[in-house]
Formats: sequence, C-alpha cells, structure tokens
Amino acid sequence: MKTGILADYLKKKGSEVVNMLIAEYDYDLDVEVQREEAYAAGRQEGIQEGIQEGIQEGQREKLEELIKRKLKKGKSIDVIAEELEESREVIAGIVKMLQDT
Repeated sequence: MKTGILADYLKKKGSEVVNMLIAEYDYDLDVEVQREEAYAAGRQEGIQEGIQEGIQEGQREKLEELIKRKLKKGKSIDVIAEELEESREVIAGIVKMLQDT
C-alpha cells in the first residue's frame, strides 16, 4: 500500500486478503520448500567443489606422469623442479611417494 500498488483494493478488502493469506499458509509446506531450496543450493555447491577437486587431482596426476618420464631420463630432482617450475620440496615429495608405491 505504501507504493500505491493495489492500494484501493487493499483498502477495501485488506482484512479479507490477510485472512486468505493466513488460511492458505501451510507451515509444513513452507518448511518443505525451504529444505528443497537449501538442498538445491548445497548440491550446486557440492558439484562445484567436486569439479575443483577433479581438476586438482588431474593436475597432480599429470605432474606425477611428467616426473616419472623425467626420472626415467635420469634427471635429478633439482633439474625436474626447474623444468616443471615447481619447488624442490614438491618434486621430492612426489618422487618419494612414487618410490614407495
């Protein structure tokens, strides 16, 4: 009514409109709708997280494969780190993990 939308109608039938809204309101349905909306939002967030985790895992697997190839060529950890532009610690950790498996 403040903005003038349906002001005349609401002045005449205001209490009837309020009673209709109260009569039509269903708490259980409202809770169910809120749960569905929260589930959908959570699912979308989960999908995005899953995609990001998949990308990171793929990058890690690619790095491991490159390291394996360079080790077969006899390259040192320092050389591999420089060529792959990674820290020596990261490369050394992956080399250790590859040797343990």
